Amino acid sequence: MIDVTGSDGIAIDAESIFRGTNETGNFVGQAMAATFGWRPRRRWDQWTSFLLSLQDNAGLVWFRVGFGLLTAFWALSYLGSDRISTLFRPGQFHFTYVGFQWVKPWSPTGMTLQFVVMMLSGLLIATGALYRAAALVFACCFTHFFLIDKTNYQNHYYLICLLSWLMCLLPANRACSIDVLNGSVRLEREAPRWTLWLLRFHIAVPYIYGGFAKFEADWLSSVPMQNMLASRKWPDALAPFLQSSIAADLLTWGGLAFDVLIVPLMMWRKTRILAFSLSIVFHLSNAFLFPIHVFPWFMIFATTIFFPPASLQRFLPFLNSQPLRQAEAHPVRHRRTTAFVVPVLAVWCLFHLAWPFRHFAFEGPASWTEQGHYFSWRMMLRGKTSGIRYSITDPKTGDTWTTDTRRMINNNQSSRFARDPAMILDLAHHLANGFEKKQGSPVEVRALVLTSLNGRKPQLLIDPEVNLAAISRLSSNGDWIMPLIEPLRQEPWTVPLNDWERHVDLSKYSLQKPQFSIVSELSAGTR
Repeated sequence: MIDVTGSDGIAIDAESIFRGTNETGNFVGQAMAATFGWRPRRRWDQWTSFLLSLQDNAGLVWFRVGFGLLTAFWALSYLGSDRISTLFRPGQFHFTYVGFQWVKPWSPTGMTLQFVVMMLSGLLIATGALYRAAALVFACCFTHFFLIDKTNYQNHYYLICLLSWLMCLLPANRACSIDVLNGSVRLEREAPRWTLWLLRFHIAVPYIYGGFAKFEADWLSSVPMQNMLASRKWPDALAPFLQSSIAADLLTWGGLAFDVLIVPLMMWRKTRILAFSLSIVFHLSNAFLFPIHVFPWFMIFATTIFFPPASLQRFLPFLNSQPLRQAEAHPVRHRRTTAFVVPVLAVWCLFHLAWPFRHFAFEGPASWTEQGHYFSWRMMLRGKTSGIRYSITDPKTGDTWTTDTRRMINNNQSSRFARDPAMILDLAHHLANGFEKKQGSPVEVRALVLTSLNGRKPQLLIDPEVNLAAISRLSSNGDWIMPLIEPLRQEPWTVPLNDWERHVDLSKYSLQKPQFSIVSELSAGTR
């Protein structure tokens, strides 16, 4: 018998999990039992019993406090900068998600108030005061912010968005909370195991899938990391090492190994302390090397969720404070809803396990086409520089002219949207609608987009002869996206952006005709 101790101290008998008999109620079960000695219904019942059984809720309380404080700090950091007024300028175009075009920002003042509400909600979540209402308000406000503009997408924003809605459902205020002290909820020192394991699942997924995503040729070559390190200005004492191939290889392969192994190492009691120490070093290194805001600090905290509740309770001495010791702890009430909790959890987790792989359904690498890139935990995989210029054509007269899009978008959007064909299409539709209203007749919109991926020589990202106004945003057909043909270079492309057109063969396209004369400056987008 193999005995593996889980992170909450539960011994999992691996032999008993896979041992079974031929006694089962259906043909499939009999076949599986005969072949593998596995009885599905029995194992399902065992896992159901495990997930619905009770354990100390110190892990939930710990996560609630940390989640609330970190999100409050995140909101405060926005309030202390000019990002709100920059990102939500009146009259500005926003790159919305398909199906969420109706999500619009408030005025800069309204958005400022929304961030104040998020900060206060985070503090209420941390203290467990009006917890359910505060968690719901924060989830709504953060999701609204998240959906306003695709150029604001960050993987940790997606993670916080998911966790914020989970917090609305989890009984994380049943101990060590103002809600308990004022009597609005009963003190309960235990919670179903699924509540803690669901949080662990959502922290594990970004790690493991972030590691899986790195198994691609570009990343394994260390070129993307080498380019990222070379693009930054470092202190003189560190520059020779950080801009060397040794540093690039170390961070490339070390990052991959960390992402893939950190969760198993945190789950095993004997390696947990070492793994958490490595986690601190890894995330602090990221905070120093890359501008990824609150993410490293959030993940350092979130990784502690893999410690058993008894260990986390040591960090919450106020959990056993005098008022709480005197309060009577009530047994957790079993509700009728527990019957369908596990099937719902299974469907939810299976979706989040399958969804990141959807990029395999599209042709071409996701780092180039961006199809399936979002919501897939594909982190730090590509450095992308794009130049773009839109051309508007009146089909009645044949007149063609270019337009300056920089007055419609902010600097953050300008530096990001041109790397993504879907966002290029969004702005093309906006331009088409604007000129159609102005002229009273439809126009055609085309775009010249030159893109360098991971230091490659630039090439066309999309077909410059395709009328983007005629392509639906809902279309999954990417025929208008050009295939990636340029090979990866050991030395990155360093020719200035404004000179790219002279180095790319555009002779077979009608762009070389006089009406497509290219004279305006290409705008850059990097990541």
